[in-house]
Amino acid sequence: MNYYSIKFIVTVCLFVSVLSCSEQSTDIELCPVIVDSVSIIDTMETGGETYYLVYRVSGWNDKTEILELYNLKPVFDNCSRSNIEPLYADSLETAQTISHVYLNTNKNFLELIYVEGEPEKLHNASLKLEVK
Repeated sequence: MNYYSIKFIVTVCLFVSVLSCSEQSTDIELCPVIVDSVSIIDTMETGGETYYLVYRVSGWNDKTEILELYNLKPVFDNCSRSNIEPLYADSLETAQTISHVYLNTNKNFLELIYVEGEPEKLHNASLKLEVK
């Protein structure tokens, strides 16, 4: 093989690889630069329903901690978006410690009981649902 044959083969291979990558990239969903961290931290069965407590951390430098409540098991995509809407979602007071998370099943509502003092690291990631 001579120099021009090799050059031609390499050029064709590069062209084919660029085309195949460009076709695949149109199917990929674009996410924000910073993707939320999301995890199901507790599950509770009561009154014939199953509830899922989700802990979400949003942001990069100034992080926001959020609790979400679902009555169906949520499935999160690669951008941390759920396939269903939460029944309840609220940001947490990060300067205080949560002592209890009470579930009000009549109103699909969470009641958060705070006590003074900054929480220990990852305290909010281990919260448990309780029925009041």
